[in-house]
Amino acid sequence: MEKKRNAIAEQSKQWIMEAMISLLKDKELEKITISELAKKSGLSRRTFYRNFDSKTDVIVCCCEKLCKEYITYFDRDMDYSVNHMVDVYFSFWEQHLDFLRLLSNNDLLCHLIDVSNKYWKSIYERFKNHWKDNSNETELEYCLLFNMGGLWNILIKWLYSETRQSPKELEELIKHSITLFIK
Repeated sequence: MEKKRNAIAEQSKQWIMEAMISLLKDKELEKITISELAKKSGLSRRTFYRNFDSKTDVIVCCCEKLCKEYITYFDRDMDYSVNHMVDVYFSFWEQHLDFLRLLSNNDLLCHLIDVSNKYWKSIYERFKNHWKDNSNETELEYCLLFNMGGLWNILIKWLYSETRQSPKELEELIKHSITLFIK
């Protein structure tokens, strides 16, 4: 019975998240009501509050779902080179540009940053074994944080660019930029 209840709760969460994304296309978060969100998801207000405390919690849950999906996407293979990391990062986000734009247009990107920061440790653990030969734990952690901050800022620029480079083009640009930075 517990398993069935969890499956129903997860499905309800999914419907509410989908309803939120749909409503955000036409309205600002502040103007969306819980009643409207519940109605759009086909659920009751009570079901909404069983799953979420607020509309912001729904956004955070959407961001968590995407970050988990990114980790799975990242784990498809075990190439932890910088080039591959850049390609995977932008290939993933290229598939979710609409969601990124939706967050950006509603001044909600901060939630994705907050959530993704919780997942960097998980990514760091994957790199730790790969890069261990030359660096200690602290150096590796700072290296990854530095890289993730840079990738995030490039992602934002890329999101707003009129002519968007492909993930492979970005890989080359970033590789060249790192070379310039090191000089």
